[in-house]
Amino acid sequence: MISAAIVHEVKHLLAQGSLSQREIAHIAGIGRSTVANIAAGRWVDRADRPAAGEVPFPRPSGPPTRCPTCGGRVYLPCLLCHVRVLKGRQARRAVEARRASA
Repeated sequence: MISAAIVHEVKHLLAQGSLSQREIAHIAGIGRSTVANIAAGRWVDRADRPAAGEVPFPRPSGPPTRCPTCGGRVYLPCLLCHVRVLKGRQARRAVEARRASA
């Protein structure tokens, strides 16, 4: 993780315009692509991102129950059924694409 001080210094050096992005990357000890992302305003601090394994949807509020579709004991809505539907759609699209190209 790059500290806020390094990001601030990179922005300062970029604003001066006396060094290339390659030179700034070497001085700061970070990658050229990171300097390019900071320069373009695409830099997102990892502290602002969700943690690894963090669920992007709310936690279930009730106890696990039986899914009416697959019968599994899950917190509703059943994510397994949702993934199965998505994979089925993907497979059907692949078959349709093969038929269209043949």
